[in-house]
Amino acid sequence: MESKQVALEIRSAIKKGNTEKVVELIGSNAGSLNTMTPFGTWLHVAASKGELDIVKKLLELGLYINMLGGVYGGGALNEAASAGYIDVVRYLLAYGAELDVSEPERNPLFGAISNGHVEIANLLIESGIDTDIKYSGESKKNMDALTFAKEQGQEEIMKLLEDKKGFSTTTTAKDNSKDHQDKILEHLVKHIGNIKNTISETVPGSRVSVNIHIIPPSINKEFITLVTTGMSDEPMIFTEKENELKYAELLLKLPSSWKVEEDNLNDQNNGWPFRWLRKVAHIPHIYDGWLEEGVILPNGEPPQPFASDTKLSSILVCRPQETELENLNTKQGKVHFYSLVPIYDEERSVALEKGHGYLLEKMREKGISDILDISRVNVGI
Repeated sequence: MESKQVALEIRSAIKKGNTEKVVELIGSNAGSLNTMTPFGTWLHVAASKGELDIVKKLLELGLYINMLGGVYGGGALNEAASAGYIDVVRYLLAYGAELDVSEPERNPLFGAISNGHVEIANLLIESGIDTDIKYSGESKKNMDALTFAKEQGQEEIMKLLEDKKGFSTTTTAKDNSKDHQDKILEHLVKHIGNIKNTISETVPGSRVSVNIHIIPPSINKEFITLVTTGMSDEPMIFTEKENELKYAELLLKLPSSWKVEEDNLNDQNNGWPFRWLRKVAHIPHIYDGWLEEGVILPNGEPPQPFASDTKLSSILVCRPQETELENLNTKQGKVHFYSLVPIYDEERSVALEKGHGYLLEKMREKGISDILDISRVNVGI
C-alpha cells in the first residue's frame, strides 16, 4: 500500500476512534508513526478529535509529545485545548507536554479562551502557564491572556485570570501538599491511566485527609484501579533504619465489572474495598503506626468476611505488579506504593507461618493476580 493511502487510512481510523486499526497501520514503521500531515502529526489529529486512547497509544509507540505542526504550528496540547477535550489536555500535561507560549497561535490558553473552554483554561492556569506574557502584532497590541479574554467576552475566564493576579506568592504548607499530591497524580495518570472520579473524606483523629481516585480500565489494563493520595502528606512514625520508607500511598485493583458509582458504595458488597482502602491509609496517622510490605490486617479477630458474597476476610499489604509505581521521588521525599490484596483466613495462617512471600508465590502458581476476585481459589486449604 502506498504511503499516501496508508496516511489516509490512519487519519480515517483516528477520526473513527479505532485504536486497534491505528496501531495495525502504523505497526513498527517509524516513518508512518512520524508522518507530518497538513493537520500536524497523528498526535495532533488524535488530540483535536478527543481520542484519548489513541493519544496514549501514540505516545507509547514513541511519537514525540511536543512536535510542532498543524494549522497553528503548535503542539498537540494546543489542539486539544482549542477543541475542548479536557481529558486529553490533562493527560498530555501529566505526560510532560510543554506549555508553549512562544506565539499566541501556539498558546493553549489562548486556544481555550477563544473557544470558551472554561475548565480547560482553569486547568492550564493551575498548571502554571504564563498568563502575563504579552503579544503584539497586526491584531494584538500588548495583549496578555486577560486582555484577550475581555476582547472575546469570556467573563468566566476573565474572573479566573483576575483571581490569579490576586494570588499571594507566599508558599504555604497547603500549597506544598497540593504540589506533592499533583506530582503523584501525574505519575498515576502517566503509568496507569486517566482519573475518572475522586472521593474525598476527612477522618477525625487522623493527621491527613485521604482522597481515593478511580482509574477506569484501559487497553493495557483490564481492571479498575483505586489509588490514594493524601496518605503521604505526613510521614509514618519511623526509626532511622526505616527512614526511606516513611511515605506511602495505597492502591487496590477491582475487576472491570465492579460498580464504582457513588450511589452503589453504600451497599456493603460494593463499598467495602473503598472503606478498607481508606481505613488502611489512615491507620499509621491515627495510631502512630507503621505500614510496610507483608503487614496483614484482619477484619476482626477471628477475621470475618468483608461482605455477604465473599469469604475473603483479611488484607495483605504487598508491592504492586506495576514496578514503576514502587516509588516516586517528590520534594517531600520518596513515596512508596503498596497494593492491598484481600486474602482468606487460611491464607493468613499460611503467611503468618511461612511468610507473605511464600503465600504470594502459591497464589502466582494458581494464576491469582492482585486484582480482587471475591470467589477465587483459596490456596490456604
